[in-house]
Amino acid sequence: MRTTPIGLAILALAASLACAGAASAQNFELRNGAVVSAGDPVDIAISGLPPGSEVEVRAQRALKNHYLPGAPTRRHTSTARFLADENGRIDLASTPSIGGSYQGVDANGLFWSMQPANDEPVPADDEVELQAFIAGKRVASVSFELQTQPPGFRVRAAPSLPGSYFAEHPGAGKRPVIIVVSGADNLAVSRESLMPQFFAKGYSVFHFATYEIIFGPSEPTVKGLPTRYVDISIDKLQTAYDWLAKQPSVDDDRIGLYGHSRNGAYVLLAATRFPWVKAVAAIAPSDVVWEGWGDGIRLGTTSSYSWNGKSLPYVPYSDNWFRETSKLGRGQPARLRTPMDEGRWANPDRVAAARIPVEDYAGSLLVAGGEQDNLWSAGHMVQNIAESRAAGGLETTLLVFPDAGHNLTGDGQNPVVLLFEDEADRAVLARAQARTWRTTLKFFDQALEPGEVK
Repeated sequence: MRTTPIGLAILALAASLACAGAASAQNFELRNGAVVSAGDPVDIAISGLPPGSEVEVRAQRALKNHYLPGAPTRRHTSTARFLADENGRIDLASTPSIGGSYQGVDANGLFWSMQPANDEPVPADDEVELQAFIAGKRVASVSFELQTQPPGFRVRAAPSLPGSYFAEHPGAGKRPVIIVVSGADNLAVSRESLMPQFFAKGYSVFHFATYEIIFGPSEPTVKGLPTRYVDISIDKLQTAYDWLAKQPSVDDDRIGLYGHSRNGAYVLLAATRFPWVKAVAAIAPSDVVWEGWGDGIRLGTTSSYSWNGKSLPYVPYSDNWFRETSKLGRGQPARLRTPMDEGRWANPDRVAAARIPVEDYAGSLLVAGGEQDNLWSAGHMVQNIAESRAAGGLETTLLVFPDAGHNLTGDGQNPVVLLFEDEADRAVLARAQARTWRTTLKFFDQALEPGEVK
């Protein structure tokens, strides 16, 4: 949303008036408007400050923690201190924070660095409040909307596919679709975060559920999905495509796939088999098929994926798999990458058979991975993917982050995604997420042209 000069003036005036007793002309400038889609850059400046003054900016918003089932929406806050330049100005995208919840230059810093203020539940909304203080006195304040649910976003179930659902744009014409391959969305992460963000960019979005891992006596939330990560059917995706192709709003010549982690491997396998796949974004994927796992599964006996009912060749883990998974059961940090790396090193012949033949897919591909990934060596594996395609004369959009870990699927703004990370890693991962998200949107925009409604 663009703000006209008149609209910008109104916003600045509102910010000034909101400051109780303010006698100066300090103003927040919301240069991309009072409504911003979640994940988009937030272009904010403060003007009219005393040159060289130290200014504390405080931010707060209500956020739901999708990763804690049943957790209430809570107020989250952050602070940062800045020095106004010689023109009495601070720009959050270029002025470094000298202290507070984060340090350095980061346009999203005030957002990803938020922490829960207390345990008291608050009403859910998209409002973000910013306040500026000099020597403890508030000099400016403003609110804007960081929109998580764009207008018109609704989901409906796909009856033939348990746990799957579709969000389509209303109105005439056919639009491209991004199929988000994931597990059962029992925490509503896809439905309330990822799907709306793609939808806001002009895509219809299909959430394709492939599994729901269950341990012990727990009951699944979705009937009909595999409850162990064993022989997950790649060919089942054809059922989703056939369903989508029957929808009047869908352009079945513009279908993209998006998957993270094991679902990143899934979308790569699917792309090598289905000619209708036009674009694939695989975030922190594997370049090979690994062995299956789950409750009651004996080590080294099953594959993660199948095709037409037949298990695909796989790379086994080492026996240290039990050591690392038992740590997870005790709530301790685990490094699943170790038994996977050891299994790969010990079985080079099986690696060759289990390799995903990415050179068989001629469409557009984006892969992203972090070198500090403790689940598996995604940084190395995405490099392998890009090199294999390059040998076949195919281009790949490649992102490798030397300092980042596994969870690259956020937008670099939502702090809830980062609360389980070590404090030292949060800034690195948030910036990697932001770059991955921006690159992913640009990638799909070029491959699927969401602005063109046929």
